[in-house]
Formats: sequence, C-alpha cells, structure tokens
Amino acid sequence: MSRVAVFGAGGFIGTACTMALRRDGHEIVTRRARRLRVDTEALARPTWSPARDQVARLAGELDGIEAVVNAAGVAVSGATGTPTLVGGNAAWPRLLADACAQARVPRLVHISTAAVQGRAHLLDESLRYAPLTPYARSKTLGEQLLRDAADRGRVAVTIYRPPSVHGPQRRMTTAFAAFCRRYPLVTCGDGAQPVPVALVGNVGAVVAAILAAGQAPFVVAHPYEGHTVRTLYETFAPGRPLHAAPAALVRSLLEAAAPTAQWLAPLGAVCRRAELLLLGQAQRPGWLTARGFELPLGRPAWTELAAVASRADTTSPAPASPAPPGTAPAQPVP
Repeated sequence: MSRVAVFGAGGFIGTACTMALRRDGHEIVTRRARRLRVDTEALARPTWSPARDQVARLAGELDGIEAVVNAAGVAVSGATGTPTLVGGNAAWPRLLADACAQARVPRLVHISTAAVQGRAHLLDESLRYAPLTPYARSKTLGEQLLRDAADRGRVAVTIYRPPSVHGPQRRMTTAFAAFCRRYPLVTCGDGAQPVPVALVGNVGAVVAAILAAGQAPFVVAHPYEGHTVRTLYETFAPGRPLHAAPAALVRSLLEAAAPTAQWLAPLGAVCRRAELLLLGQAQRPGWLTARGFELPLGRPAWTELAAVASRADTTSPAPASPAPPGTAPAQPVP
C-alpha cells in the first residue's frame, strides 16, 4: 500500500500499530524519536519553533516515506510537568510535523489521549480542552502546536485520541485485575454509566483505518467499546458484588482533593482514575462511527485479556495501593 515510518514502534501502542499496518499491506520503517527537553513557557511563546538543524536532520530520515505515525511520547499519567515531559509530548510532535513538511511527507498521524478533555461531560472530536494533570496538559500543548503546523497546509495532520488502553503487556491492566480481586468494587448508582477504555489491538486497527482513508479530520476519537463501569468490573471480577456510593459524596470528596491534586501530580492521576470508575464518562459518536467502522476486537477479547491479567497477577507481588484504569494512553518512552 504505502511506506510508513512509525516512531515508537517498539512500544506498547507502537507495536500494535505496526502489526495492524503490516496486515493492511504497508511497508513499515521504524524510526527513533528524539529526546527533547523544553520548558512549557518556551513552547507557549508564539515565536517558538524547532531548531532548523533538528528539522533538517529528521527530514533526512523521511526520504521516500509516504506517511508517518507517531506512537512515541512520555506516558506517565502521574508525572510532574518537567521539561522532559513537555519535550516528549509537545515539542517532539511539532518537530516531527515540521520535518514531515520539509521532507514532503503528506500525512502524519499523531497518537494523543482522551485525557486532554479531562472531565468533559462528553468526550468528542472538538478542540475543547480541560486537562487535569501535567501529563494531560503536555499532550494538549502538543495538539495545539500540531494545529499550528497543520494550518500551514504542508502536511495533513490527524490527531487520534484513545482513552485508557489495556493489553496483556500493560502493567496498568495487571494492576486493575489485582484491584478487582482484592478490594471492594465501588461505583455510583448501579454502574450503568459508560467508561472510556480501549483494547490495544483496537487502537492499532484505528490507526490503520485512519491511514486507509483518503482524508481524515484533524481529530479522531477512539470509538466507544461498549463498557459500563459494571461490565468492566464483571469482566475482570465475575461474581464479585458491586457497592453503591452516593454521587454527591463522591463529587464532594473529589472537589476537596482538587486543590492539592493541582500541584501533586500523582494524586491528580489517582483522583481522575477513581472518578472514571465511580462516575464514568460518555462520548459522542465520531468520524469513524459515521463511516461505519467496526472495532475488530469485542467483548470476548476483553474476557480473554482479563483472564490473562488475572493469571499474571497471581504470579506478581500485590500492588501497594488500588490502581484502577487511568485516562492516559500507554505509550512507552521511545
């Protein structure tokens, strides 16, 4: 089909993307992302742009490439806003976009995260942002810098936002399986509220579908995988009871923790994870749904994953604290 360069191809999401693209007949060229350190204040200046020599060297690695997938980044939901975090999640995507433009690569697919919209009532494909953690803020800044690059019209940029991504090699998945086995399962009401989660195999399939389309919008959201809080618990902990908590109490506790969570990044990440499992979050059907796209992996794959994660949990030490799913996509540092 085409020659595609994948940055972060050896990581959790990058591996899934590479497999899906190869199944579609693409020739894959793996490339290493640059490790950048940049202050948020510097990136916020309208005059900021990547160094010309950096752009030129990276463009030289893209000769003959017809599309680029960026699956690289610093994916630590509880990270503080360090220059490394900002450099990996904001400056690097912009550098890559400028290199694509210089090398005349027509398409760039950048993997972002649904966390850029925070606790929005409905996740959607808009440019409305409400990041709650330094990680989410760094990804938001990356999207904004890519929008500036896309506006120049020299490269077609698509930002793909998966929610919390699970898979058999994902530590977060094993930790969630342990949580479901060892701690009381609590939610608000009957647990019928939708929860945004994704299987890593489906994430790879979405990236392949984006590239298969002749044109794609600037933002593409991951399709809803059909899970509610109750069904997610039932998948990972069949037969265990679900305990109801008053929604008003939950919101009050989260609001009380918010001021501290603003400057204590790990607490902010934990609060956000708890909020998702207690209150859930819905999403608006997006571009892929309108095109009739169907995710290749459904509920049986989730059941299989839960079994694998539970077996892994029995052979590893118990987690120090509950670790329900987060909002950040799993992208290891390249």
